[in-house]
Amino acid sequence: MADPTQRGVAPAVALGADVTDVLVLSHGWLDDASRAQILYDGLTRAMVQAGGAPPGLAVLGIVWPARRFDAVPEAEATAAVNDPSGRTAAAYVTRIRNRVRTEIIDLPAAAEYANPGDHQSAFFGLDPGALLEKFGRLEDGIYAVMNLATYYEMKARSGNVGRGLAPVLAAVRAARPVVRLHLAGHSLGSRVMASALANCGPLPVSSAMLIQGALSQFGFAKHWDGVHDGLFRPGLFGGRLRGPVVVTHSRHDEMVGIIYDLASRLVDDQTDSAGRAPEDAAGAEFGAIGAHGALCTPESVWGKMLPVSGPGYAFPAGAISNLDSSAYIRSHFDVMTPEVGKALVGMITAG
Repeated sequence: MADPTQRGVAPAVALGADVTDVLVLSHGWLDDASRAQILYDGLTRAMVQAGGAPPGLAVLGIVWPARRFDAVPEAEATAAVNDPSGRTAAAYVTRIRNRVRTEIIDLPAAAEYANPGDHQSAFFGLDPGALLEKFGRLEDGIYAVMNLATYYEMKARSGNVGRGLAPVLAAVRAARPVVRLHLAGHSLGSRVMASALANCGPLPVSSAMLIQGALSQFGFAKHWDGVHDGLFRPGLFGGRLRGPVVVTHSRHDEMVGIIYDLASRLVDDQTDSAGRAPEDAAGAEFGAIGAHGALCTPESVWGKMLPVSGPGYAFPAGAISNLDSSAYIRSHFDVMTPEVGKALVGMITAG
């Protein structure tokens, strides 16, 4: 595993004389170092089970701090819930929001329109009492605030990790110009990789895969609202990408929908896009790419995840291949399977 804050340093695993391809993996929200290792081992094993990976493939896993509320005493939330006056809850909300502001204040900010369904400004702008009331019962409000605060922190942090990864990729390219670079992230790790792709120079990256991505379904969109492009759309152009982007999406992944459901309540929109077909979700602001695929994106093509036996993939270069993975991905973390490994191998060997 490598620390992407080592800016401009090519990891040793990528520099071996027999290395032809480097697959960079990123974990996501709720993962610590040990869970990240389990994910990386599982995905690597899945590729072995699927077969067909290049013999010169090196796998590089990055670890970034994606757990936050482990450090918050449960007693604080309990005290806030048990104070009928609401003053303890309001103070708790203020404390949580101030901590998040400190975390993200120095990070580059994206315009609100670039993060549809996000409504971060509403989270910070509402009076503490009004914010809690958006979620009904006080207990629900407290835990919704905790989840949203963690998401906004991790969203900002994952984007920053992606920006930090870009010069690492450049260093690998400079040291080994013929090595093919591949990016794959799970959950908010998909945002890490989308950010790296959008912030890197004309490397190029050979391929990328977003596994149950916790980012907007309009992240790569062209004029998703009739005017604005998605935040990560630049990653598709400028010589950054040589081959395909692969996106897995599953109707069984409830976790990627949770944050959008919570955010919808910030603006009094109770629309629930969970379980919708992609064509029906296109008009909904609240939806994750891991639930519906890359919508309003001219480069999108659509298909299904394949069984591990039988014909392989032929992912087209320059396109976003959206794989309906509902038959094989039954939950957010159900991704260490031979079928996902086959998709990874297909991405790596495309072209």
